[in-house]
Amino acid sequence: MKKRILSVIICIFLLLSLTACGESSFTPSQKAFDKKVQSSVPSTDEVIAKNDKYTLQFDSATGGIIIVDNATGTVWQTCPKPEGEQELDAMGMPIKRHGFPQSVLEVGYMDKTISGGGNLVATTYDGVSGGSGRMVYKPMKDGKGVTIEYYFDLQEIMIPVDYVLYDDYVSITVDSKRIQENSLKVTYVSIAPFLSSIPNDSEDSYLFYPSGSGAILSSDSYNDQGHIYNAYVYGDDLTMEERYIATDETSIRLPVYGYKQGEKGGFVIIDDGAETAILNANCGNTAYKFSTVFPSFQLRGYTSHLATSFNNTRNANIFPEYMIEGKFSIRFYPLSGENANYGGMADIYRNYLVKECGLSETDNDKAMSVSLIGGTEITKSFLGVPYKTLYAATSLDQANTIISELSESVDSLAVKFKGYGTSGVDKGKIGGGFKIGGNFGSASQLKKIADSFGKKVDLYMNYELVEFASSGSGFAYFGDTVMNSGSIKADQFIIDKALRNNEEKMKYRLLRPIKFDDAVSKSLKTNSNWNLNGVSFDSFTNLTYSDYSNIKSSVDYNSKHNFDKAVSDALKQVKDSKQKLMANNANAYAAIVADIVENAPIASDNGFAFMENVPFYAMVFKGYVPMTSEPINTAVTPERVVLGAVEGGMGLNYTVIAQWDNSLINSLYPYFNTTVYSSIKEDILSTYNDLADYYKSIKGAKITSNKIISDGVHSTSFDNGVTVYVNYNNNAAQTPAGEIAALDYIITGGAE
Repeated sequence: MKKRILSVIICIFLLLSLTACGESSFTPSQKAFDKKVQSSVPSTDEVIAKNDKYTLQFDSATGGIIIVDNATGTVWQTCPKPEGEQELDAMGMPIKRHGFPQSVLEVGYMDKTISGGGNLVATTYDGVSGGSGRMVYKPMKDGKGVTIEYYFDLQEIMIPVDYVLYDDYVSITVDSKRIQENSLKVTYVSIAPFLSSIPNDSEDSYLFYPSGSGAILSSDSYNDQGHIYNAYVYGDDLTMEERYIATDETSIRLPVYGYKQGEKGGFVIIDDGAETAILNANCGNTAYKFSTVFPSFQLRGYTSHLATSFNNTRNANIFPEYMIEGKFSIRFYPLSGENANYGGMADIYRNYLVKECGLSETDNDKAMSVSLIGGTEITKSFLGVPYKTLYAATSLDQANTIISELSESVDSLAVKFKGYGTSGVDKGKIGGGFKIGGNFGSASQLKKIADSFGKKVDLYMNYELVEFASSGSGFAYFGDTVMNSGSIKADQFIIDKALRNNEEKMKYRLLRPIKFDDAVSKSLKTNSNWNLNGVSFDSFTNLTYSDYSNIKSSVDYNSKHNFDKAVSDALKQVKDSKQKLMANNANAYAAIVADIVENAPIASDNGFAFMENVPFYAMVFKGYVPMTSEPINTAVTPERVVLGAVEGGMGLNYTVIAQWDNSLINSLYPYFNTTVYSSIKEDILSTYNDLADYYKSIKGAKITSNKIISDGVHSTSFDNGVTVYVNYNNNAAQTPAGEIAALDYIITGGAE
């Protein structure tokens, strides 16, 4: 027996060694830094390109660009010039401007000779245009743009940037394959950090930041540090080691940003590499004199590792050896007149999604979506001996009753079955094992529900495709999970909210992106067998992460690069299967292919520099993708969620269970408190009845404008003449439609 075990072990080691030998070695495209090339740039603001609307010029003072409106002469530039007279110090001498607003690029790099990697920064003002570096100016053959190479001689790093003029926007692109570096390694590049900026304290001005539903940020002067806010586009990189965070951040779902300054503004779409970007905002910085928002593309991802030795603890960023390869670009749209606001920005982004991403119109809005929670594992005891069992909070028989009651009263209803797999809502096998947990009922019962309600109600089964804690259904807990940049399995933990720590029993892992196609395929096959007309993918449509499993042979999925493409490619199967897709709080790339987005964002992260939430997400998708709000009954302030749904023209959303067990008090999941259907049924129907006519009147309608009337008081107008006014304040407020009570709304134009 021992010899047999030894033979198996030897075979395994041989197999692993053969696999390792067969793995190809990655060869980076980046070249060594060219120390010999001569600087070559125009000495004047030479015209780069021109069309009917705009002229693109070189900015000889900074090495950036200038955009000129041919009709009005209005100017936009990568490095803005301060307004007003030159400031003087106490001695009457001119105060030197800060270098960062005069910088075309900011480059992060690491020095391996410094403990912890030495996260360092260089800007073109200090490292290139100020005299310590070189620039090479290369006009494009088609006459539409120019490539400018920025040589940071002290760091021995070269960043090439393409500036191209199109009909109504300027594209700014960095191709990481053409970057040059030597011993110092590039970690990130910030493109045009002050292209979307406004002078502090400007009247009728704000920055637009896409946190959650969207937000506008103040430009009021603060101090020489400013209000600093940054977040990953599409959410945090889950592969990085995370410390406990007490707040639940509202992620960036749309890769856009912009600004307004009176009758002038600018809007940016990150159209390549958005998944790698961190979006930075700095407001009221008195050293810069400007408030700005800009992206930093993480060309090398990392994990932030907390190392402890000899009672000393330090945090170190572990970067991979190779840079990700691809194009990282933004589209800058100049705005003027009545389009210089977040409404004009929403119009541009929606048109972009229609023309280039396949977004299409629909009038299949849903007045309500309901999530039925199957159950979870709880601890019971028998003769004093504790044991685990799967508790059915909502059996399929009970689900049938709830759907029957709601469908009799609610038009346009969507229902999601969540946590009906072999482990309920707990982390278990991928897709819940693609089976119905025995305590919930049988597949035949589910088929009967599908046959009974499938034509009247959209029924979606939710499959957890990325978070899992055990092998099964063809997915291995060890072999199919992602690694971080330190080449270790990227373990995840459910945070114990009482103890605020990570426990081994709460550990789970993330599925490798190369397995996404397989996971979606199995979901669709299972769903078809159950006669359901829709699939739901909660975390799959809103979480993002890196994978360094193939770090020696590929840079795919490092720093989240191409993660969005992996999801989009896998989701194409849903359309091909003719089934429907429900996406949860969806990132842009998932929202555009969804038949409904539930738990759509209705608020921002409410950062300290944020002035107001705005329904930018809803303004983009209303009339194109049906949406429902976050669950109303589980919210801290349900009234505000209802107002958010009304303002954005979204349907209502509830999470319910059929029965309660006291063991659910200790559940790690937020699906059970205030969700017992019998206790909240009247509230659900009452809220729906109040809004039923409103939802009928805006079915398929698009949002034409959203306005901030006063603090906490907004209005939304639709293209069919309906306007709604909402008051988020705890006091009554005045509007053009009359006084609105606290936490209330007024509807005019056909749905009063």
